[in-house]
Amino acid sequence: MIWDNRKSHSEIVINPNSRFRSNCYLCGNQGKKVVFIENRIPIVECLGCEHVYSTYIQKEHYNEYWGTDSKEYDLLWWDHAHREIYRDFCDKFLHSPSGRILDVGCGLGFFIRKIRQERPGWDAVGYEISEEAVRFAKEKNLLTNVYSGVVQESDLPEESFDIITLWDVIEHIPNPQSLLEYLHSLLKPGGFIFIETPNFPVQLIKARMKVLLLGRTPKAHYLEAKDHINNYKEKTLTFLAKSCGFSDVTFTMLKPISFVAGNPSKLGVIAKKCIYYASKFLHFVSLKKWNINLTLFAVVSK
Repeated sequence: MIWDNRKSHSEIVINPNSRFRSNCYLCGNQGKKVVFIENRIPIVECLGCEHVYSTYIQKEHYNEYWGTDSKEYDLLWWDHAHREIYRDFCDKFLHSPSGRILDVGCGLGFFIRKIRQERPGWDAVGYEISEEAVRFAKEKNLLTNVYSGVVQESDLPEESFDIITLWDVIEHIPNPQSLLEYLHSLLKPGGFIFIETPNFPVQLIKARMKVLLLGRTPKAHYLEAKDHINNYKEKTLTFLAKSCGFSDVTFTMLKPISFVAGNPSKLGVIAKKCIYYASKFLHFVSLKKWNINLTLFAVVSK
């Protein structure tokens, strides 16, 4: 057992001798409280900086996410469902007729392909740890500027990119400091990193409601405790970015992915868009103080 048999999460004690993470990834503090348990894995909040992290110990450079069989890739999800959000990104950020953009964790390459279609004057480069995903990007999406490996070990020139993107990447990385510090060196003066990651406070409410209404089941997805090692709020993502040398962090919103839990149901998509517009309105009238969107979109400036 990794915690004692009490009813309240706040009373649960993680055994320091167990093979679970004992201190915060952002500030190193060992004080914590449990906020959720997923398949016997505590997800905890640091009592120092309020960062939330999974106590599951994952490899620093996990490269098995994409598997080895490209026939199993859900292309409706990775391609069609993401087209609107990628177009929204281009409209919001790619105003110049030309520039250089690096997509870290580019996966199958659909974002790179979208930039090539929407903004042909931009030089788009992708880096992805999975060799199989890169193979798909090159063979199926016909991309040439996509590379396999850990980006920190690349020989990309310093101050060579206007924008760097991290789509659903940073939550998977146990120790993100080295990545962000390296990407900081790749940005041109005035450049920025765009980070997309789940908005943890809202995701926690969603997970608790799911348990309340449907109960707990072993195979259910709540907060992805084995995959999402770091769970960010606006406050903690800002803290991380500034500790890595960035000057400013602002938050914006993009249109949602056009699927709900992998299901292209029209009713579900309409509901998701209604939540998006409601979140956007509340974000505006509160002067960006209230962010109830399911996803954080951070613009991290050099």
